[in-house]
Amino acid sequence: MQEVWLKQVQEWMMWVLLGIIVVQLLLWVRVRFSRGPFTDEEVEQADPLFLACLRSKGQLKLKDTQATMFHLTRKGILSMRVVKTKGRYRNDPGESNPQLRPKTILEYSVESSVANSSPDEQGLLQWLFSTYGFGKQRLRLDALAGPSEGESKRRETMKYYQLKEKALSEGVQSWKEQVVATRDWGQLIRTPLLLRLLIYVMFPVLMLLTGIVCFAERVSVPGVIGLTVTAVIWVLVIRKIHVRLLYQVACVGLIISLSLAISGNSEFTSWLYVILFMSLFVRLFLPAREVAPSAKDWEASMRRWRRRYKKGIPSERMGESAETLEQIIQTALVLGIGSRCVRKTNWSLLQQHPDPELRRLAERKPAQEDSLPGATTLKQTPLLVLALHLRGVYRAMSAAEFPYDRSNYIFGTVFPESGGSGGSSPVYTDSYSGKGHKHTHDHHDSSGGHHHGSGSGDSGGGGDSGGGGD
Repeated sequence: MQEVWLKQVQEWMMWVLLGIIVVQLLLWVRVRFSRGPFTDEEVEQADPLFLACLRSKGQLKLKDTQATMFHLTRKGILSMRVVKTKGRYRNDPGESNPQLRPKTILEYSVESSVANSSPDEQGLLQWLFSTYGFGKQRLRLDALAGPSEGESKRRETMKYYQLKEKALSEGVQSWKEQVVATRDWGQLIRTPLLLRLLIYVMFPVLMLLTGIVCFAERVSVPGVIGLTVTAVIWVLVIRKIHVRLLYQVACVGLIISLSLAISGNSEFTSWLYVILFMSLFVRLFLPAREVAPSAKDWEASMRRWRRRYKKGIPSERMGESAETLEQIIQTALVLGIGSRCVRKTNWSLLQQHPDPELRRLAERKPAQEDSLPGATTLKQTPLLVLALHLRGVYRAMSAAEFPYDRSNYIFGTVFPESGGSGGSSPVYTDSYSGKGHKHTHDHHDSSGGHHHGSGSGDSGGGGDSGGGGD
């Protein structure tokens, strides 16, 4: 009777695991084809940081600070302009492909008091401008960038960037805490129900079945040790439910316990092995976080917007004002499709635009990548001017993307439930060059490691002066 009961439990677990897979597939299909009730214009006018939080499932990275910067430019607190990057990036001797050297960068300037902004926005400006800015009034994005390809080959230079990365990691974590305290977004992201079912219910049953097999005939010392270690790991899995690796280690612990405790395989133990391996697959299949029902409409609308504008700005919207086109580009950058949207847009349609300045820029031939946009009366739309200046270039928006693509900085999480990390060993990934070179560093030095200075020899001034001058 015990054997029949155990087989029934196994059969029940197999059906539950298969059911989890089917339900997750249905949820994925539903999200994929859901359009959402909000219009494109409403998505573009939403707080960029709100969109960034939904897209990253509640996680904040260093690049998401720019979402707040965009919001502050819309409020008139900051202004943007395009300047040349620092010489160590623009003339990078280590970068074999000159086309991959970033030529331009964004520079932000404080235009008015930040008193009307939220506390997290004030804290962000205070941190970035006072630490990495120039005169506390200007900030160049290359001040946040990691090492150039040439610098990454020098040990003494990498020491500076190691400390700089640590300081940026701490700054992002502090900013994240301010966002949590300021914004009422705590219920936007949650742990999926299917993941909680797997961790809190299915795995304890698996551990119980493993124990029954291990001790069915005699007490096995290897089995006791294996199950004890696995139980400890499971406690860590509960505390760090979003970390996929811990669950995988726990399942492997059960498999090893079975292998050490029994001398041969019965039909029951063979099926138990199958269930354990299937559980590993199911955990790989499940997302760690999901958007709560209260924000599903926004997520669906945002996904629809992103799918549509991946193909470029629709032709029916090319007649809108320069400010609206600027917001579209900002939204595309926040959602990770900035250069792609700009590259696939048919800018020649602007030759029929009612704004004469836009017609003039659209009729002008695209310039070289290493040159700055010429003089224009469109002072409030620098991204639009840059897009027209670099029509057809593969990474037209690298001025806004370069610092974050160049360095894989540590990230924090927005919501307490998400279990913010920020403590793993930092890795620099030179994704801009496409070579995938990684540089790991030990953090034995506790000094600040971040500076600001004039950045001699570069237009626009500002930025960091450490780690090798121009």
